[in-house]
Amino acid sequence: MTVARWRERIAGAGIRRLAYEAGLVTLVTAAATVAAAAASWYPLAPWLVGLTTPVLMVLRLINPLGAYVAAALIGLGTGGQGMVVMAVLSASLSYRAARVWQVLTGLAVGWVCFVLSILWETSLTVEWAVLVSAMFALLACAPAGVARLVRRRRTLLAAMHQRNVQLHSGQAEVARQAQMRERARIARDLHDSLGNRLTLISLYAGMMHTGEADLVRQTASAAMTELRQILGLLGQDGTQSTVRPLTGLDELVEQARASGARVEILREGEPRPLAALTEHAAYRVIQEGLTNALRHAHGGSITLLLRYEPDALIARVTNTPGRRVALDTSGQGLFGLAERVRVANGVLFHGPTPDGGFRLAATLAYSGDEPPPPPAVVTTGPDFATLIERQGRRSRIVLTTTAVSIAGLLVLCAAGIWLTTAMVAVDRDTYDAIRVGQPEAAVRAELPDTDAAVAGAPTGCVDYPAALLDQLGSESGEMIYRFCFRDGVLVDKQTREGTP
Repeated sequence: MTVARWRERIAGAGIRRLAYEAGLVTLVTAAATVAAAAASWYPLAPWLVGLTTPVLMVLRLINPLGAYVAAALIGLGTGGQGMVVMAVLSASLSYRAARVWQVLTGLAVGWVCFVLSILWETSLTVEWAVLVSAMFALLACAPAGVARLVRRRRTLLAAMHQRNVQLHSGQAEVARQAQMRERARIARDLHDSLGNRLTLISLYAGMMHTGEADLVRQTASAAMTELRQILGLLGQDGTQSTVRPLTGLDELVEQARASGARVEILREGEPRPLAALTEHAAYRVIQEGLTNALRHAHGGSITLLLRYEPDALIARVTNTPGRRVALDTSGQGLFGLAERVRVANGVLFHGPTPDGGFRLAATLAYSGDEPPPPPAVVTTGPDFATLIERQGRRSRIVLTTTAVSIAGLLVLCAAGIWLTTAMVAVDRDTYDAIRVGQPEAAVRAELPDTDAAVAGAPTGCVDYPAALLDQLGSESGEMIYRFCFRDGVLVDKQTREGTP
């Protein structure tokens, strides 16, 4: 990868991603270096681990298999990979590798190197090989398996999100096509029905000097009336029923009841004359709502409402839950109906009711010059992208809380270990300050309580564990300080490796 490509990736990573990677590299490097220093296989081991771990952590981003194999070989030369490094690199390899064989190859190389690293401590036996293999499965294979599952889940979610975007785009396209078909029907009917009258108006206008002004006015008025009727009486497909005025609602209800449906019709308000466009739009709303209820909620209760408000007509169909007797439709009927209601100077509403039923309603103004703008496509329920973002936000909160809790627990454990060690251990400065020949009382005043002494010391002597840093610097990793008293005087002090 070129330097320019690296700069491009860093610039596009974002502050949070860079902070995460920097923090992870720092923590893993610190953990690996401390573990190598505690093992003390040879003096250069901590330096080698401390210098190579940051490089491997960065390399894992572009070549996870190469980084994992390199870490395994370095671990073979330094006494084995640290537990934190092994877990992080195993998870990264499994998550970032494109092929399963890459994951299996890396884990196989890591297992061989991890088992052979036991030679730094003891001879390789079957028992040790089984024990080390079990440890490798816990520290490497388990994180790799979890990371692979996370990768598959995220891949599936990405595919589902892409599919959801396509469905939304398709739905919007279906709505647009339905509206375009309705408008095309309007244009054809206008051309076929009004062409003759408009031609006559043009001819009559040229005859104004003969006193035909009234004829021009009457013809223009008839053309405008027919224009509004054409907007309502759009061309229907051969399979669709003929649109009838609101006086035909009773017949529509009787036909539905004859099929066994429970249908109730309500009329509220004072009836008033309606424009043909408004009347036909209201009829179509009730007809479409009743048809949908019979298809998708058979057996449920259906209520038709026609309410005359002071400034608008409300046509509504409400049904309770029922049995579905038809397959899912494309929804183009509602899209076309929404366009029909819009050109009639109204607004269409549809959606589920609280009891699980469905409601289709339209508010149609009695008069108005301009129809409202077409409504946007509304989907029921939250968008898939919103759900994914919400779930991702919850996951980040849980992960952050877990990480902070684990870090806090580790800090408390480390503080407890340090405090306990400080109370029962003797540091090097205290040991050097105590001189042979000092009174026993003065020496014991500088030492921890006798109850903190290590058991197993000879009679007249007392053993205390060395401070943690002193023990890490010893060859065996275990150091004690022995103080021997006789006749109330310190007669000897010793530094001993290992247990008493």
